[in-house]
Amino acid sequence: MTYPPGYAEERIQILSAVCRAADSYAEIAGIIATSANEDVALAALRERLGTTEPGARAVLEMQFRRLMPGHRERLRSELEEWRSQVERDR
Repeated sequence: MTYPPGYAEERIQILSAVCRAADSYAEIAGIIATSANEDVALAALRERLGTTEPGARAVLEMQFRRLMPGHRERLRSELEEWRSQVERDR
């Protein structure tokens, strides 16, 4: 399947941010819960997770079911698949 330029890299960034957030979900929930508004939450998530705006937005909009072990493992598997794809395409 062919994707637009930069798609794989952005997908990796988003999946990485979501995986990191899932690993420290209590801290991330605290950041979100204590943020005055969405912009403040996004900025705090970007800083804490070292991610881009799309990565922070994915975390902010993440459903709690993503924290379940099975979902977390699927996210990690997808992340590794994208990383492998980028390596093959180089």
